[in-house]
Amino acid sequence: MKLVKQLTTAGAPAISVNCDAILYGGKLDDISVAREASASAALAASDDSDDGVISPPILASDLILYPYQLYKLRLAGADAANLQVAALEDKDLLYMTKIATSLQMQLVACVTSDVQIERVGKLSVNNSIKALVVSNRDMETFALDETGEQALKLLRGNAIQEFRTKHPDVLIFVEGGVGVVKDEKDTGSSYLQVIKEAGASGAIVGSGLAHKKEEDGGLALKALLADLEK
Repeated sequence: MKLVKQLTTAGAPAISVNCDAILYGGKLDDISVAREASASAALAASDDSDDGVISPPILASDLILYPYQLYKLRLAGADAANLQVAALEDKDLLYMTKIATSLQMQLVACVTSDVQIERVGKLSVNNSIKALVVSNRDMETFALDETGEQALKLLRGNAIQEFRTKHPDVLIFVEGGVGVVKDEKDTGSSYLQVIKEAGASGAIVGSGLAHKKEEDGGLALKALLADLEK
């Protein structure tokens, strides 16, 4: 996995691997391959530099509906997994957090509405849920809100403010078109800057890297981060 090695060397804080077979043609083995590639790149970089490079955690992105999926992802080498809150009932969400804790695995909860944020907020969130991801996706059609307004509305809403009050240690990320969405108001600010100002701790990028059209994924990541500093 050339891209994984490039992103590791560039200092990516985490690497999300989509192992969804239906939507993206991914597979469970992609987790193991990504972990091995990342570890190899980190080791090689450490030999070449006194500063060293840490192998970033691997986040498994899949439609997780059953506990056994978490076991399989953990065995494959995933450090964390993405839960689609819209696809799970409250009791199932709670059970998933308990399973993840027993596996020493972290979770990120992906939401697309204020109601879903409230549902996660009502959970007895333990050490397993490390991030809340507000998405620009429609989970029924998987279509992307190309304006980026869906995530921004959630970031600026009352539900997420209440969530922050209850769970101040849980990070808030944005996903879905990050790095690609354009500012239609032409304020001069990139979408990354806008979500940061709205309270996002970070973002999950994929299409944003591809949009940079760099042959080296590490350079694409650095270019995306440069946009944030403008």
